[in-house]
Amino acid sequence: MVAAKTSKGIGPYVDNGLEGATSIISPTLPPPPSQVQGVTVTRGVADGSPSLTVSWTAVSGSEITYTVRYSTNSVTRTGPPSGASTISGITGTSTTLSGLTQGTVYYIWVAAVSSRGQGPYSTRVSETTFEVASQVSNIKINQTVSNGMINLRVTWNQPTSDRPI
Repeated sequence: MVAAKTSKGIGPYVDNGLEGATSIISPTLPPPPSQVQGVTVTRGVADGSPSLTVSWTAVSGSEITYTVRYSTNSVTRTGPPSGASTISGITGTSTTLSGLTQGTVYYIWVAAVSSRGQGPYSTRVSETTFEVASQVSNIKINQTVSNGMINLRVTWNQPTSDRPI
């Protein structure tokens, strides 16, 4: 008797003509996706808060998605620490991390995922978020005409924060 074994279980036994002999054949499954390469990070501001846009080179294979993990803790270079924030199910080759803390170093790892499992994390990359200036207030524009020239004078209240404008 012979049966095939897959990730879904053992199939039905078939008579192999050998009285009293049984065997299970385990196929060799393809490995999970390879390690993500070419990870870059670009600083920005989204909705008034610091953001980081993470991009990477696509991994070959079908139905690949990506998981991005990020943390302010750099405990390990081989993978993200426990408690790192996670964005999973990314279908493209970039994502934006928003609502981050100003002037903070973030450590980022990216992994490719397929039906065969998750590949190894990329090499860790890091970037420091921008310090976002406070918003000015009480903006006033005063228009005057002198000798046929239009002059505009713009005034505003300086932000109350000590962050640079």
